Amino acid sequence: MTLTSFFILSRSDSISTQRIKILSAEFTLPENFNIKSFIKNVIVYTFIIELLGALVLFFQFKHLGVNTPLWSGFFHSVSAFATAGFSLYSDSLMGFQNNAVICITIAILCYLGSIGFIVPMDIYKCIKGEKKEITLTSKIIILITLLICLVGTVIYTLDMNSSILEAFFQIASASTTAGFNSINLANLSNAVLFVMIFVMIIGASPSGTGGGIKTTTISALLGVINSVKDGHPDNITFLKKKIPPNRVMTAVANATTYVLLLAVSTTLVCFFDTHSFLELCFETTSALGTVGLSLGITSELSDWAKIILTVTMFLGRVGPLTLGIAFFQQKYNSKVISQKEDIAV
Repeated sequence: MTLTSFFILSRSDSISTQRIKILSAEFTLPENFNIKSFIKNVIVYTFIIELLGALVLFFQFKHLGVNTPLWSGFFHSVSAFATAGFSLYSDSLMGFQNNAVICITIAILCYLGSIGFIVPMDIYKCIKGEKKEITLTSKIIILITLLICLVGTVIYTLDMNSSILEAFFQIASASTTAGFNSINLANLSNAVLFVMIFVMIIGASPSGTGGGIKTTTISALLGVINSVKDGHPDNITFLKKKIPPNRVMTAVANATTYVLLLAVSTTLVCFFDTHSFLELCFETTSALGTVGLSLGITSELSDWAKIILTVTMFLGRVGPLTLGIAFFQQKYNSKVISQKEDIAV
């Protein structure tokens, strides 16, 4: 959708209203966002970041004497930015676990892809002087992403007594839903595995390249909790800014659907396989968030478990998009409305 829209815009200055609605749903953009300018900037931003990442990785791979360093640098740069997690090496990036340049570069690329295209566009406009400050969406994305990175890295480092580099890289890989690993995940403690499951569920950010329920969804849910606690449930706020009711409802629907789907998928996988619950929960969470991390049991799973995980990966990718498009349908049927009645919660 992004590429075809870019080609259409390169030939003319207009795209169809329906295509704009679908793109807005796919990128979950705020209202009144210029989708035409956004599409062009997405292409440019992607090209520049992946090119810079490829150059850094190329020189480092060449310094280490890796075969075909240019191809390896290019491949891993694209894979990291797209949070695909594919590696040219059978052990992912375990052979470079102590190489700060490679690990930090890959992690930064993962973050630049997962935070979405809204943030860099906001920052760029502020630098150019087109606006005084970044949007609430960008503030939320940066704040939640930093908190997850910091808290996750600290817990990982303390519990595993590992290096900060190792902890930072694995938390980055899980929270951005990239799926690279620099160590054998089967050796991690239960506490760290649970933390990784939690950050995989949260995942990346709107308009980004990762999966999960998104950082902004978490902010809306936290806003609901705080507003109910303070006695004003009809006025949902976060960072002292009011969140539109339709966005709150979308966040609640998205999170609820995601958790229910995770519960059903995990139950089915457990029904058809005999590995431990934590192992199967980790695999299912990784599949639903399109992360790709594994504890090394994927090849040992039963055929039915593999089929369920495959379907789960597909649903994890198209689910948020489908929900977003449904949000734009705006279909109103008065016959569906029943008499209003309160419930106990």
